[in-house]
Amino acid sequence: MNVSIDNILKETNVWMNPYFQFLRDGTFDFDDFVETQIQFYFAVVFFNRPMAALAAKIPTSELRLEVIRNVWEEHGEGNTSLMHEKTFLAFLDRLAGIKPEDIEKRAMWPEVRAFNTVLVGACVMDEYLIGAGVMGIIERMFSDIAGWLGEQVVHHGWIPAEKLIHYNLHEDLDIKHADDFFDVLRPAWDAAVENRYYIEQGLRLGACVFNALYEGLYKARKRRIYREVRGPHTRAS
Repeated sequence: MNVSIDNILKETNVWMNPYFQFLRDGTFDFDDFVETQIQFYFAVVFFNRPMAALAAKIPTSELRLEVIRNVWEEHGEGNTSLMHEKTFLAFLDRLAGIKPEDIEKRAMWPEVRAFNTVLVGACVMDEYLIGAGVMGIIERMFSDIAGWLGEQVVHHGWIPAEKLIHYNLHEDLDIKHADDFFDVLRPAWDAAVENRYYIEQGLRLGACVFNALYEGLYKARKRRIYREVRGPHTRAS
């Protein structure tokens, strides 16, 4: 399974995604970067919901525990100040003085809603092998992405290294999160060739939609759309 994961990561080659290319070469305008990061916040807030739904579909309590642990860590292990959405809010504040009321004014971009919808579809409507593959490869990719983003934010002088938050935590944390999802998949991978098809489908889907999210955010970086209403962007339960 590790070979398949590595091959999919190489094929996707998120390092060459324009979002990261132009952040590295210094042509990504600061205000545009901030706007795309505000949009990414909407993905951060939503991410633990499909994860929690996926846990309920995993057939054994031992394997289920791997995902439940991730859900608990996403919620700061009970410390509300360490919830991932809270650390990302702190990142936005340190990056550009963005406050919750500023975020409330923004309309969610379709690129983010599409990403969130794929995650919940894979984790709720499909079998658990698909959902765990999707979530696992996203966690694995984000461990690299978090390192790149944190490095570039500091390199461009947008946040001092000692003030960096969220991204510096996920560079290491999400390797463990990814391994937890992959551990859920390994018994099924070893048990039957048929399972491998569905696992690879999940891995490829996750890599595809996560790479596409960043491509879409970069393409729409000049977009500024606001809303008159307040409250959650998703009311489905």
